[in-house]
Amino acid sequence: MIRERYTHQIAGLREDLLRMGSMVEQALLRAIYALETWDVAIAAQIIHDDASIDDAWRNLEERTIHLLATQQPVVASDLRLCTVVTAIAGELERIGDYANSIAKRIRQATRRPALMTPPPQTQEMARLALQMVNTSLQAFLLQDTDLAHGLTASDERVDDLEDLLRAEVIAMAKADPVLFEAAVDMLDIIHALERSADRATNIGERVIYLATNSVETLN
Repeated sequence: MIRERYTHQIAGLREDLLRMGSMVEQALLRAIYALETWDVAIAAQIIHDDASIDDAWRNLEERTIHLLATQQPVVASDLRLCTVVTAIAGELERIGDYANSIAKRIRQATRRPALMTPPPQTQEMARLALQMVNTSLQAFLLQDTDLAHGLTASDERVDDLEDLLRAEVIAMAKADPVLFEAAVDMLDIIHALERSADRATNIGERVIYLATNSVETLN
Protein backbone atom coordinates (compact mmCIF):
# COMPACT_ATOMS: atom_id res chain seq x y z
CA MET A 1 0.00 0.00 0.00
CA ILE A 2 2.81 2.39 0.91
CA ARG A 3 4.71 1.47 -2.26
CA GLU A 4 1.58 1.97 -4.35
CA ARG A 5 1.09 5.43 -2.86
CA TYR A 6 4.73 6.26 -3.54
CA THR A 7 4.43 5.16 -7.19
CA HIS A 8 1.31 7.29 -7.55
CA GLN A 9 3.13 10.32 -6.12
CA ILE A 10 6.05 9.87 -8.52
CA ALA A 11 3.66 9.63 -11.48
CA GLY A 12 1.81 12.69 -10.21
CA LEU A 13 5.00 14.76 -10.28
CA ARG A 14 5.52 13.90 -13.95
CA GLU A 15 1.93 14.70 -14.87
CA ASP A 16 1.84 17.99 -12.98
CA LEU A 17 5.15 19.11 -14.47
CA LEU A 18 3.77 18.48 -17.97
CA ARG A 19 0.59 20.34 -16.98
CA MET A 20 2.69 23.29 -15.87
CA GLY A 21 4.61 23.05 -19.12
CA SER A 22 1.36 23.30 -21.05
CA MET A 23 0.44 26.45 -19.11
CA VAL A 24 3.80 28.01 -19.95
CA GLU A 25 3.55 27.04 -23.62
CA GLN A 26 0.13 28.67 -23.77
CA ALA A 27 1.44 31.85 -22.15
CA LEU A 28 4.32 32.08 -24.65
CA LEU A 29 2.01 31.33 -27.59
CA ARG A 30 -0.36 34.08 -26.49
CA ALA A 31 2.54 36.49 -26.01
CA ILE A 32 3.68 35.83 -29.57
CA TYR A 33 0.16 36.39 -30.90
CA ALA A 34 -0.18 39.58 -28.87
CA LEU A 35 3.09 40.82 -30.35
CA GLU A 36 1.88 40.10 -33.88
CA THR A 37 -1.47 41.85 -33.31
CA TRP A 38 -0.68 44.36 -30.52
CA ASP A 39 -3.63 42.86 -28.64
CA VAL A 40 -3.52 44.46 -25.19
CA ALA A 41 -6.44 42.36 -23.91
CA ILE A 42 -4.47 39.17 -24.48
CA ALA A 43 -1.39 40.81 -22.96
CA ALA A 44 -3.43 41.64 -19.85
CA GLN A 45 -4.61 38.03 -19.61
CA ILE A 46 -1.03 36.74 -19.76
CA ILE A 47 -0.04 39.09 -16.95
CA HIS A 48 -3.03 37.95 -14.87
CA ASP A 49 -2.38 34.24 -15.46
CA ASP A 50 1.30 34.43 -14.49
CA ALA A 51 0.30 33.94 -10.86
CA SER A 52 -1.13 30.51 -11.73
CA ILE A 53 2.22 29.46 -13.22
CA ASP A 54 4.01 30.63 -10.08
CA ASP A 55 1.54 28.66 -7.94
CA ALA A 56 2.14 25.51 -10.02
CA TRP A 57 5.90 25.94 -9.60
CA ARG A 58 5.68 26.37 -5.82
CA ASN A 59 3.31 23.41 -5.52
CA LEU A 60 5.69 21.13 -7.42
CA GLU A 61 8.65 22.22 -5.32
CA GLU A 62 6.78 21.64 -2.07
CA ARG A 63 5.52 18.21 -3.13
CA THR A 64 8.96 17.13 -4.33
CA ILE A 65 10.58 18.18 -1.06
CA HIS A 66 7.84 16.39 0.90
CA LEU A 67 8.31 13.24 -1.17
CA LEU A 68 12.07 13.26 -0.65
CA ALA A 69 11.66 13.83 3.09
CA THR A 70 8.96 11.23 3.72
CA GLN A 71 9.60 8.50 1.16
CA GLN A 72 13.38 8.74 0.73
CA PRO A 73 13.55 7.21 -2.78
CA VAL A 74 16.02 4.35 -2.89
CA VAL A 75 15.92 3.86 -6.66
CA ALA A 76 18.47 6.14 -8.33
CA SER A 77 16.17 6.93 -11.25
CA ASP A 78 13.41 8.09 -8.88
CA LEU A 79 15.84 10.31 -7.01
CA ARG A 80 17.00 11.82 -10.31
CA LEU A 81 13.39 12.36 -11.33
CA CYS A 82 12.66 14.30 -8.15
CA THR A 83 15.65 16.59 -8.61
CA VAL A 84 14.97 17.02 -12.33
CA VAL A 85 11.29 17.87 -11.77
CA THR A 86 12.30 20.65 -9.40
CA ALA A 87 14.91 21.98 -11.82
CA ILE A 88 12.64 21.86 -14.87
CA ALA A 89 9.79 23.50 -12.95
CA GLY A 90 12.16 26.37 -12.18
CA GLU A 91 13.10 26.70 -15.85
CA LEU A 92 9.43 26.71 -16.85
CA GLU A 93 8.63 29.36 -14.26
CA ARG A 94 11.29 31.59 -15.79
CA ILE A 95 9.88 31.05 -19.30
CA GLY A 96 6.51 32.07 -17.89
CA ASP A 97 8.18 35.21 -16.54
CA TYR A 98 9.54 35.97 -20.01
CA ALA A 99 6.06 35.62 -21.53
CA ASN A 100 4.83 37.97 -18.81
CA SER A 101 7.65 40.41 -19.60
CA ILE A 102 6.73 40.38 -23.30
CA ALA A 103 3.09 41.06 -22.40
CA LYS A 104 4.05 44.00 -20.19
CA ARG A 105 6.24 45.46 -22.94
CA ILE A 106 3.40 45.10 -25.45
CA ARG A 107 1.02 46.94 -23.14
CA GLN A 108 3.64 49.62 -22.59
CA ALA A 109 4.50 49.90 -26.29
CA THR A 110 0.89 50.64 -27.25
CA ARG A 111 1.06 53.75 -25.07
CA ARG A 112 4.16 55.10 -26.81
CA PRO A 113 4.03 58.03 -29.26
CA ALA A 114 4.89 55.56 -32.04
CA LEU A 115 4.83 51.79 -32.45
CA MET A 116 7.76 49.92 -33.92
CA THR A 117 6.78 47.17 -36.32
CA PRO A 118 8.73 44.04 -35.37
CA PRO A 119 11.30 43.15 -38.04
CA PRO A 120 10.22 40.13 -40.15
CA GLN A 121 12.70 37.76 -38.49
CA THR A 122 11.03 38.34 -35.10
CA GLN A 123 8.29 35.91 -36.00
CA GLU A 124 10.80 33.21 -36.92
CA MET A 125 12.63 33.70 -33.64
CA ALA A 126 9.41 33.62 -31.63
CA ARG A 127 8.09 30.48 -33.31
CA LEU A 128 11.45 28.77 -32.90
CA ALA A 129 11.58 29.59 -29.19
CA LEU A 130 8.06 28.22 -28.75
CA GLN A 131 8.94 25.08 -30.69
CA MET A 132 11.98 24.56 -28.47
CA VAL A 133 9.86 24.71 -25.32
CA ASN A 134 7.49 22.13 -26.83
CA THR A 135 10.39 19.90 -27.90
CA SER A 136 12.01 20.05 -24.47
CA LEU A 137 8.76 18.94 -22.84
CA GLN A 138 8.34 16.14 -25.37
CA ALA A 139 11.90 15.06 -24.59
CA PHE A 140 11.01 14.92 -20.90
CA LEU A 141 7.81 12.98 -21.52
CA LEU A 142 9.61 10.39 -23.65
CA GLN A 143 13.01 10.68 -21.94
CA ASP A 144 14.30 11.10 -25.49
CA THR A 145 17.93 12.25 -25.55
CA ASP A 146 17.89 12.70 -29.34
CA LEU A 147 15.15 15.30 -29.03
CA ALA A 148 17.12 16.99 -26.27
CA HIS A 149 20.31 17.08 -28.34
CA GLY A 150 18.36 18.52 -31.27
CA LEU A 151 17.74 21.69 -29.26
CA THR A 152 21.35 22.79 -29.80
CA ALA A 153 20.94 23.69 -33.48
CA SER A 154 17.72 25.58 -32.76
CA ASP A 155 19.35 27.51 -29.93
CA GLU A 156 22.22 28.55 -32.19
CA ARG A 157 19.73 29.81 -34.77
CA VAL A 158 17.90 31.80 -32.09
CA ASP A 159 21.18 33.38 -30.99
CA ASP A 160 21.95 34.37 -34.58
CA LEU A 161 18.49 35.88 -34.96
CA GLU A 162 18.90 37.85 -31.75
CA ASP A 163 22.11 39.44 -33.04
CA LEU A 164 20.45 40.25 -36.37
CA LEU A 165 17.31 41.69 -34.79
CA ARG A 166 19.16 43.79 -32.25
CA ALA A 167 21.16 45.40 -35.06
CA GLU A 168 17.99 46.05 -37.09
CA VAL A 169 16.08 47.57 -34.17
CA ILE A 170 18.98 49.85 -33.22
CA ALA A 171 19.31 50.96 -36.84
CA MET A 172 15.58 51.76 -36.98
CA ALA A 173 15.83 53.84 -33.80
CA LYS A 174 18.83 55.75 -35.14
CA ALA A 175 16.98 56.49 -38.37
CA ASP A 176 13.92 57.77 -36.51
CA PRO A 177 14.50 59.08 -32.94
CA VAL A 178 10.74 59.03 -32.29
CA LEU A 179 11.07 55.24 -32.16
CA PHE A 180 13.69 55.26 -29.39
CA GLU A 181 11.38 54.21 -26.55
CA ALA A 182 9.62 51.68 -28.78
CA ALA A 183 13.04 50.27 -29.69
CA VAL A 184 13.83 49.72 -26.01
CA ASP A 185 10.59 47.74 -25.68
CA MET A 186 11.40 45.70 -28.78
CA LEU A 187 14.94 44.92 -27.61
CA ASP A 188 13.56 43.64 -24.31
CA ILE A 189 11.04 41.44 -26.16
CA ILE A 190 13.80 40.01 -28.36
CA HIS A 191 15.91 39.28 -25.30
CA ALA A 192 12.97 37.54 -23.57
CA LEU A 193 12.52 35.27 -26.58
CA GLU A 194 16.23 34.41 -26.61
CA ARG A 195 16.18 33.62 -22.90
CA SER A 196 13.11 31.41 -23.35
CA ALA A 197 15.06 29.39 -25.90
CA ASP A 198 18.01 29.14 -23.50
CA ARG A 199 15.73 27.86 -20.75
CA ALA A 200 14.32 25.23 -23.11
CA THR A 201 17.88 24.11 -23.80
CA ASN A 202 18.47 23.87 -20.05
CA ILE A 203 15.45 21.58 -19.81
CA GLY A 204 17.02 19.43 -22.51
CA GLU A 205 20.15 19.11 -20.39
CA ARG A 206 18.04 17.97 -17.44
CA VAL A 207 16.36 15.36 -19.63
CA ILE A 208 19.73 13.96 -20.66
CA TYR A 209 20.74 13.75 -17.01
CA LEU A 210 17.47 12.01 -16.14
CA ALA A 211 17.83 9.47 -18.93
CA THR A 212 21.57 8.78 -18.76
CA ASN A 213 22.80 9.95 -15.34
CA SER A 214 25.41 12.05 -17.13
CA VAL A 215 25.76 15.82 -17.27
CA GLU A 216 26.03 17.48 -20.68
CA THR A 217 26.09 21.12 -21.74
CA LEU A 218 24.06 21.80 -24.88
CA ASN A 219 24.90 25.48 -25.43
